Amino acid sequence: MEIRLIERFTTLKGRRILEVGCGDGRLTFQYARAAREVLAIDPARLSIEDALDEHAALRVANVTLRLRSIEQWPARGAPLDVALFRWSL
Repeated sequence: MEIRLIERFTTLKGRRILEVGCGDGRLTFQYARAAREVLAIDPARLSIEDALDEHAALRVANVTLRLRSIEQWPARGAPLDVALFRWSL
């Protein structure tokens, strides 16, 4: 349902996506195969560790997971097409 809701506002297919607050990656891995690349961040170490375990199991090559809060995001970085904030859903 969440992916359909997002797709009502923007397409994820072929896009470079930043996901803020990815948690354990539950939503991340649902849309990742359609995306060009995904950078998913979360400030909670246990959540990122769970997401990394799932990442290893699923072998999704276009997903990068980082332990980081949005406040630590550099002022400049790689261009992105879509930013998702999980809690806004």
